[in-house]
Amino acid sequence: MKNVMPMQPYLVLDTDDYEVKKEMKSGISHFYEFSKKKSLKEEMKAVPDGSVDLLFGIGEQDVKTYIGGTVLAAKGWEFEDGRSYFGVRFQPGSCILPEELSIRDLVNKDLEIDGDLFGDHLTEKLAGSKNISERVNVFTTEYAKLRGKELADGIQKLENYLRERIYDTDGCICIRQLAEETGYSECYIRRVFQQVHGISPKNFERFVRFQKLLHVINKMPERIRLDALAQQCGYYDEAHMIKDFKQYAGITPQGYERLITGTKIPELEL
Repeated sequence: MKNVMPMQPYLVLDTDDYEVKKEMKSGISHFYEFSKKKSLKEEMKAVPDGSVDLLFGIGEQDVKTYIGGTVLAAKGWEFEDGRSYFGVRFQPGSCILPEELSIRDLVNKDLEIDGDLFGDHLTEKLAGSKNISERVNVFTTEYAKLRGKELADGIQKLENYLRERIYDTDGCICIRQLAEETGYSECYIRRVFQQVHGISPKNFERFVRFQKLLHVINKMPERIRLDALAQQCGYYDEAHMIKDFKQYAGITPQGYERLITGTKIPELEL
């Protein structure tokens, strides 16, 4: 399966001291740390990526923990002043959740939770760590002990296949084709996929296509024609691409290109 690193570009653009540690195992894409820019006047935004983010806001007196699934469109993402944040971004469909939580409860939401659900005295250990490397070691040690709700073997294999085909085609495969390839009905495929991801295969495909578009724009050495960009990323046409991008990023592709000019996106350099 493709190694996919879900990207949240506004975390890079609108925060200070942004740092990333690549993981790509145990269902974890990467870890990251940052602090909120004091000069930031507008609300930070999250974009659709099909992933779950677990965030620990480390303050002088306490640690607040938040968990959120993928957003469905560009959406405000609030952070408190005076805290440093340590985040875990999971690969889509791969987050082991404590029994108290369901993936469907997380879609398009940020929930404040007890961070110690993910490990004994986890928040205390993270707060006592000196840097991102120490926090990564603390989290991975505790997370390895967590047992999630196990899927039946047949369901797990089907979901893995569906996700792999969606990635392999950059989100350009229809559910009818997936049904033909697997021998399962479209209705059953939707039900299995939503059980694992909390969203439909169609929405996930659109998010995968959008994420590819983000990566392509960020890696472009120079401007590319929009019609060529649409074709490269699997959109019907330029208008379709611009509509989706504006819905998911809250800005046009041209506006986004101007926004990131001169900015390095750490996820692309790993």
